[in-house]
Amino acid sequence: MVPIELGLSMRFFIAAKALSSTWKNLSMSHLSSLITDPASSLTYRVCEPAPARPSALLVLLHGVGGNETNLAEIAANVSADTLVVLARGRLTFGPEQYAWFRVAFTAAGPQIVASEADESRRALIGLIRHLQTVHRIDAARTVIAGFSQGGILSASVGLSAPESVKGFAVLAGRILPELEPVLASRERLAGLQALIAHGRADDKLPVSWAERAHAWLEDLGVKHELRLYPGGHGISSAMALDFHAWLNEHLPPVAPNALTLNLGPDEVSIVSGHAGDTCLRIGPGIDALVREHLAQPGALAFKMEAAISAIEDELALVPKALHHATVVSSSPSLRGVARAAGLDETATVLSREAVERVFVRQSAVAQGRPAAYEGLPDDLAFVAGLLLVRELMHHLDIEAISLTT
Repeated sequence: MVPIELGLSMRFFIAAKALSSTWKNLSMSHLSSLITDPASSLTYRVCEPAPARPSALLVLLHGVGGNETNLAEIAANVSADTLVVLARGRLTFGPEQYAWFRVAFTAAGPQIVASEADESRRALIGLIRHLQTVHRIDAARTVIAGFSQGGILSASVGLSAPESVKGFAVLAGRILPELEPVLASRERLAGLQALIAHGRADDKLPVSWAERAHAWLEDLGVKHELRLYPGGHGISSAMALDFHAWLNEHLPPVAPNALTLNLGPDEVSIVSGHAGDTCLRIGPGIDALVREHLAQPGALAFKMEAAISAIEDELALVPKALHHATVVSSSPSLRGVARAAGLDETATVLSREAVERVFVRQSAVAQGRPAAYEGLPDDLAFVAGLLLVRELMHHLDIEAISLTT
């Protein structure tokens, strides 16, 4: 039976206080009051002012013995179009002192209460999915990051549920060996991004943990960066700067006058940039379009015409002020259209001309030519995505869509 230190190691409490002194916390007026997520029972604060229509989500996790306010300074420097959520650990160890799981430090290394770590992991996945649903934020525009034990949980979430996040950052943390039974497959991890940042002189979690994490991510095929710094167990200015640079690379800010195009299964919507003054449903989603039109009996050409008519009916209601807009999107369906247009995976722009060329080829398929002959997927979901983006660009007079990762 592994002895558990209810107060944990005083070294970690000292580290939490050192972090607070290194990063002067924002006034509580810059953080919301505590919010409880009914699904996961986790409590959290939101960095204010929060965007009315966020285009991205960042979840920040504190270390053991700390609380959700510890990373407020990092939260304050995030792009204004990002909803920043600072979650509180599930376990209480003292006044304003919380943790995600208990741990004992032995000669053989840290020994954790694995069930508590797993419960926190699953609760965080639930919280993220709830926030994405409520705020209509794509998983491709979501990052989870944390310090020390918070970094540990960030890695646990990313590596077990990569469909829920774009990436994770571990700041002075580690990856739990106990995570292995719930690791996602290499195929599911292929699109994940990670940052491992650690102090070379860390005497709480030695730098060897960062090196192990680097080796493990290499084996898993996870794209990642390893950054090592002078100093001990904390977030240095250099580490914070590198984190923000990494975050901006993978969650690039959306221009205030840009529209974010979300091609979802049940609806297609356009959302303004971080000003958040427009959120508009513009048509049926991909699955809905397939179900209601493309999968019905009959010739594909006629079904495509019916689908286009349904899309046009809703696009006719879009305000003129949104015509000629700058549009960005991270929807996978657009990547499929881009590939069909001959663009590689690094392409950042999908032009209306390229979409129209693909549509002409799809029309030939609808007339009886094999999809393989035209180099197109034999997939009704692909057809739905193509029709949606083609009609959107045509009716709103949009010359190109910026593709984000």
